[in-house]
Amino acid sequence: MFTQRLLILSVLFCSQLAFAGNDIQALLQKGYEQTEASQLEQAEQTLQSAINKAPDSSLAYTRLGGVRVLRQQYSAGIQDFQQAIMLDQHNATAFVGLAVAYLHMGQQGLAKAALQEAVRLDPSKKPEVDKVLAWIEQRNITPMAKH
Repeated sequence: MFTQRLLILSVLFCSQLAFAGNDIQALLQKGYEQTEASQLEQAEQTLQSAINKAPDSSLAYTRLGGVRVLRQQYSAGIQDFQQAIMLDQHNATAFVGLAVAYLHMGQQGLAKAALQEAVRLDPSKKPEVDKVLAWIEQRNITPMAKH
């Protein structure tokens, strides 16, 4: 099984989406480094600065969404991933991030749909997505223990 942090980092930083300008690239790199160092509040501020400079950057919104999910700000993360998708309907990584946020909100059906769209857009994501879909199905079958 994978850890939440690895999944989010994968969502945030393995994307090969295009973005404009060295300033934006530098901010995205700084946000990555801050996230790696668990400086999530600073990473959020840095990525917000990237969005202020390039409001049409789907990648910046995708990464901001991932940081917000790591900060357990799931609703804000969902909004960021949705904005990323509005800017680039082919952003499979944003669909994966959206699914992770939905899972944390207990919305397995929406998570499953987002994951299926991610695979449709990028078939190379299928092995990882299949693991998550199997986990969702297992949770739907097995009653959750009460804490």
